[in-house]
Amino acid sequence: MKRLLILILLFVISLQGYANDKSQLIMKDFFDTVVNWSTLQISLNVSEKLPRVIIDSDDSEYGKENTAYNISEARNKSLLKAKEKIKIHFVRSIESFRMNEEFTILEKVNKDEKFRERFNEFFLNESSEIKVKYIQDEVRVESLTKLMGSKGLLNYLDVEYDQENFPEFPVIPVSEEYTGLIIDARHLEANPSLFPKILTDKGLEIYSVSLVNKNFAIDNGFVIYMSDPIKAMKHPRIGENPYLVVATNTTGKNKTQFSIPTKEAVKIVASKETRKNLKKCKVIILLRKQLS
Repeated sequence: MKRLLILILLFVISLQGYANDKSQLIMKDFFDTVVNWSTLQISLNVSEKLPRVIIDSDDSEYGKENTAYNISEARNKSLLKAKEKIKIHFVRSIESFRMNEEFTILEKVNKDEKFRERFNEFFLNESSEIKVKYIQDEVRVESLTKLMGSKGLLNYLDVEYDQENFPEFPVIPVSEEYTGLIIDARHLEANPSLFPKILTDKGLEIYSVSLVNKNFAIDNGFVIYMSDPIKAMKHPRIGENPYLVVATNTTGKNKTQFSIPTKEAVKIVASKETRKNLKKCKVIILLRKQLS
């Protein structure tokens, strides 16, 4: 009965913002870098003016750095500047990403040499997708970077996966099999991170990097974030029978650890099939859309 009331309450809350249906959790930073935590993609658009084309050698500006001899050179110069601007903004933005409850990526880079080496490889490979448009006297460049997949950021982070087993609880008489897990933390002060943790109120980990399969985490993302529970329940990531639980608290320096009642955790990890689905990273966390 209590669980039914919680689900009804969540449905009512979601209807309040249904008219502005934007279930994806999207954040923009100071550099106008857009992070979609629901699709695990980073986008950044920049524009750059084309330098003046001067073909008259008697012109006092002829041959200077901010000019070009023809339109092709002008386009190449502006495109190079735009790409450099994207790289600078992107690096600054991604360094502020929260890795987990302890570190941002920049803090981890400064602390761990091995992590830093792998992280640098990501930028050297230039795996972002670039679209270029020339409109009148400027070039517009759209950059899209995926966090998932073989070229994604997650594949270049030195992280130790699948090192531990799920905690053991007393056997319950009937254990239902769940195809995924949804954690609702919209009512809490919380932040998205690449590798959050889900703990019991006793501090036992039921979802963390050390419990999941590396290949699934890289290919699909360790977790995605959304803002609408109704859309989350229908998301293909977590299957037809996900378990939804309301987080009771967030902990950690970055507010990226989520606590749930032990009695709920027992239901989640009781089934072997459910544990398999957790290992496959079939988890969604609900956060408020107003995050900044």
